[in-house]
Amino acid sequence: MRTAYETRHAAGDALPVHRHAESYAALVLDGGYEEVTADGRFACAPGMLVIHPAWHAHGDAFGVGGAVVLNLPAPAADGFSAIRVSDPEALERLARRDPLKAAEVAREECETVPPLSPAHWLVRLTRLLSAENDLPIEAMAAQCGVSAEHAARACKRWFGLSPVQLRKERRLQAAIALLRAGASPAEAASGAGFADQPHLTRLLKQATGHTPARFPAR
Repeated sequence: MRTAYETRHAAGDALPVHRHAESYAALVLDGGYEEVTADGRFACAPGMLVIHPAWHAHGDAFGVGGAVVLNLPAPAADGFSAIRVSDPEALERLARRDPLKAAEVAREECETVPPLSPAHWLVRLTRLLSAENDLPIEAMAAQCGVSAEHAARACKRWFGLSPVQLRKERRLQAAIALLRAGASPAEAASGAGFADQPHLTRLLKQATGHTPARFPAR
């Protein structure tokens, strides 16, 4: 992406979980939507800028008013973030002239918006999924006082991913960050909690088309 472009989404539209090969930012101009990610579920309203790192998995559910979004290139981002812009109209004008500069300016001076809060048991489950363990999903769900089926439905609704997919996505994003920081494929696999390097290689190539040894720096 080299220039800003506008997209319009009708009420009730939904985009399934997907990825982009390059970092980009979405400035919400009108309407709103909820974005589901492995980092949580975010309510995206007018005046918010949503920054996506390359290969970040996310899906979108648009509200009753639909949404108008200005998409613009962003500097390489280390992680996902949603920020509230102090002067959306000024940022929009800048984005249409110099989109890369607009993303840089917004990241420097705006307030980060936290994700929506799920039920307490789901918060606990996601913490267990983030831990470096390979407990079966059934065992983790039981620790949280719910069935595996209920946990699967809630995770899919809240994050757009099943518990197994959510654990894989978080490990994948951790491995990508390590690779970009200069770690070897073996170090990235170990540091991100993968059983071995071939496991990371299979998942990374499936998600991005790249192997760990040839993963782009940015």
